[in-house]
Amino acid sequence: MLKLFKRVNFKQVFWFFFYFFLFSLLLRHSFAYLDPDFGWHLQVGQEIAQTRSVPSLNNYDYTFNGSWVDHEWLSNLLIYVIYSRTGYIMLSIIFSLLIILVLILLSRAARRLRPQAFLSIVILQIAGVMAALPHFGVRIQELGLLFVFLLLVIIDDYQKRQDWRILIFLPPLMYIWACLHASFLIGFFLLFSWLGVKVIERLLKIFYFKTNSSAEYLDLSSLLSIKKMAVYAGIAGASFIFTLFTPYKSGLYSFLEGYRNTFYLSHIQEWLSQFSFPFQYWQLFYLALVALALLFYIYYSFSQEKYFKLNLWAVFLAGLFIILSFKSRRHFPLLFVATFIFSVGVYNQIFITYAVKTGRKWLNVWLEADLLICLFLLSILNFSQTQFTATPFDDYCQDYPCHAVSYLRRHPELDILRILNNYSWGGYLIRQLPERQLFIDGRLPQVEFAGHTFLEEYLDFFKAGTRLEDKLNQYQIKLILMPAIDPPIVVRNWEKVVFGIKENELDKPNYLRLYLNGSSDWRAVYGDSAAVIYQKIKE
Repeated sequence: MLKLFKRVNFKQVFWFFFYFFLFSLLLRHSFAYLDPDFGWHLQVGQEIAQTRSVPSLNNYDYTFNGSWVDHEWLSNLLIYVIYSRTGYIMLSIIFSLLIILVLILLSRAARRLRPQAFLSIVILQIAGVMAALPHFGVRIQELGLLFVFLLLVIIDDYQKRQDWRILIFLPPLMYIWACLHASFLIGFFLLFSWLGVKVIERLLKIFYFKTNSSAEYLDLSSLLSIKKMAVYAGIAGASFIFTLFTPYKSGLYSFLEGYRNTFYLSHIQEWLSQFSFPFQYWQLFYLALVALALLFYIYYSFSQEKYFKLNLWAVFLAGLFIILSFKSRRHFPLLFVATFIFSVGVYNQIFITYAVKTGRKWLNVWLEADLLICLFLLSILNFSQTQFTATPFDDYCQDYPCHAVSYLRRHPELDILRILNNYSWGGYLIRQLPERQLFIDGRLPQVEFAGHTFLEEYLDFFKAGTRLEDKLNQYQIKLILMPAIDPPIVVRNWEKVVFGIKENELDKPNYLRLYLNGSSDWRAVYGDSAAVIYQKIKE
């Protein structure tokens, strides 16, 4: 047995089982919930396929029927085509494999730079996947991870080889990205930020380090000439021009400009900051790892050992995404991709230094065999506990109003009544009740509406002091579909002690529910464990 394992290339076998395990973990998570926006993505994709044009008017809400831009139109079309031809299971597999592809590409890139970085890669990828799991599933934003990686690879390759032909991939890359997801804006920010860093490096070389010995601490091995910077700027500018030829042309940027209003950042769960409760502890742990890597990197750059030379671009990337990820959890997966190779390099140096000083080897043959067996068993456990479903809109009724939708279908006389729907159910209802217009859904929270944003107008129904009778009459609302209960926010005992959090300060009254239950004008006409429907019975 021992001789057999000695003849096996452990690392090749390990990587197979390692990514097989991560794939099983991603797939299990993908089927653990249904993304609130999946329904509208699917419905809009179907509309694009049938009309052979991108949507321009909002026909899904009776409140806001102005123009809108589907900045994910190509992704929505692809999701609909895949779903209609292969089903939800295959769609979940494809999105899980997309993350695995990004992880493999990151691993290969890290190993090319740090051939001995086995342990660093394993630890950081497991921790990174666990931290980013809340953002994974059948979710279009995952495409942004692949494109951020490809963009950084092009930039890095150009930095090393300084061959302009590498940059010809930028315009088509940015064009496709702009058709798939709005994260292409971060791509442009990175494109022009890198040019800014190169300009700063050149100015430092000319005006400061020419007569200062501190230059030995800074990596200036990839300085660009003015001509090469001009070429880069020209192709980066051409990439921007390419995005003006998407179906929405300049209207794409006009629509995305609305995201400058950041109200949604403090009211939509995945956009909350890392300082908002409930805390994402895996993300905080990984952010601490990246922050420590940055501190170690700066320290080792200026220490006597000089394990590194300070690379301004690496410092900028790490610092930028640490700030973005603390500001909003939604940016964490991008931090994972953008800083992974940097973090691997730093921690690999720490592990190597420790191993040399202690004379320890991290793995032996028996440990290798045990590790492979554990990965295999954990993968089997994940697959055995995965709740596969081919009918997502019928199988997540604990979270969505499946039976309430059936009730509305059985009572077509209610179709003429305007409905106030739960924000998180908007995407689901667009798919399940496409014939009924809603109050709001997840596509337009940042759009200017009624003197503030669409999301603020919706949340006014739940605020203390709102004249609800007038507010409901304003929109002629006669039906209200809302969750059956308001789940309490649970605070662990140790969180109360460590952070001083009090549950009664987090649980706010649902003033709309209190009004409906106490009003003689409204009564509950349907209810189950997930949803309740109120109908106005008096004018």
